[in-house]
Amino acid sequence: MRLLDRTCVVTGGSNGIGEATVRRFVEEGAKVLIADLDKAAADTLAAELGNAVTTIHCDVRFEEDVKRVAAEALRQWDHVDVIVNNAGSELNRSYDETTVEEWDRVQDTDLKGPWLLCKHLVPHMVERGSGSVINVASLNGLVGFPLSSAYGGAKGGLVVFTKDMAIELASSGVRFNCVCPGVIDTPMMDRWTKLMPDQGEAKAMLTGVMPIGRMGTAHEVAGAILFFASDDSTLCQGSVLSVDGGFTAQ
Repeated sequence: MRLLDRTCVVTGGSNGIGEATVRRFVEEGAKVLIADLDKAAADTLAAELGNAVTTIHCDVRFEEDVKRVAAEALRQWDHVDVIVNNAGSELNRSYDETTVEEWDRVQDTDLKGPWLLCKHLVPHMVERGSGSVINVASLNGLVGFPLSSAYGGAKGGLVVFTKDMAIELASSGVRFNCVCPGVIDTPMMDRWTKLMPDQGEAKAMLTGVMPIGRMGTAHEVAGAILFFASDDSTLCQGSVLSVDGGFTAQ
């Protein structure tokens, strides 16, 4: 029970890596508030997991939504121990065909959203002198890929944002760390492969880039997030953990 009675906010917690994280946190004794654009899916998960999980609608691109999340978390618990910035928006398009609206959607979801959560919740953590913030970036934030300027740019920014916050608040008792998943079998990956002419070929290509010979699972990424949320990682500050089956080791 590594998170016994810890209070946790997980954005994008209704599916994929977010859902797996919520499940792992509850198994470890945590109380979780899921902040998600798809509140119906979040409610379904909460009904399955019981009283430890509550939900709130949130589009992390908008400050008013994030303010409501912060207010609800503090109303329920008086403090927040863990923030998981997992909500994300992907895009697979060339730089010159990307529209301003698409660029802004990805940047605002994947980079501005985590900053907004930090802006409205981290000061309370600093006041208490403890807390853990885990940002879910991506392999795309560490290495370059074609057709990934918007998504990779946002996730790369999130990696450096994590380090900046870690240094700025190094002595505060609040920790900031980052997880960079590789090719993970999630609904996001399904959406990407459906855009390809041959879905089977697309999945085979994705599997091929993983040295371990398979896609990762959301459960495996959630284990890395759990590590940073728990006291097992108290010396980690500004760490960037690749969970990518060896891709960045090549």
